[in-house]
Amino acid sequence: MNMSPLNISLSSAVVHHWHCDHYGHMNTRHYAALFDDAIFLFWGRLGRDSHSTDKARIVPVTAEMKTGFIAEAQAGTIVALNAQVIRVGSKSVSLRFEMTEPGANRLLATCDVVEVFFDTHTRSSQPIPNPIRQQLQEVFTPLSA
Repeated sequence: MNMSPLNISLSSAVVHHWHCDHYGHMNTRHYAALFDDAIFLFWGRLGRDSHSTDKARIVPVTAEMKTGFIAEAQAGTIVALNAQVIRVGSKSVSLRFEMTEPGANRLLATCDVVEVFFDTHTRSSQPIPNPIRQQLQEVFTPLSA
């Protein structure tokens, strides 16, 4: 795996005028879409893309998502999305996603996510499979106080 535990770089995007609301900054629905995409990209980096999860019985599902809006993103802003594994539990993992403006070295938003491992047949939470747990622990970094 070619990832730094503190800063798993996932993607970048451009804020376009059609992403902006009547105040001139990116609307919350577009933050949600970018963070949702980042979750899929994170699992893809661990080799858990849609092709592998189609065959898997135990998969991660988003159980909780909390977004913090720090600074405005306006049309023309280039954003980068990064991830950090902040907790590995028995049946769930907590992830922190950050949206930054790299050119200005500015934090725009955060998104804290809890992913629960779910058995698609029994429709119940399950322990994190050992191979996935090992990958998560390799990149685990607790949040700084």
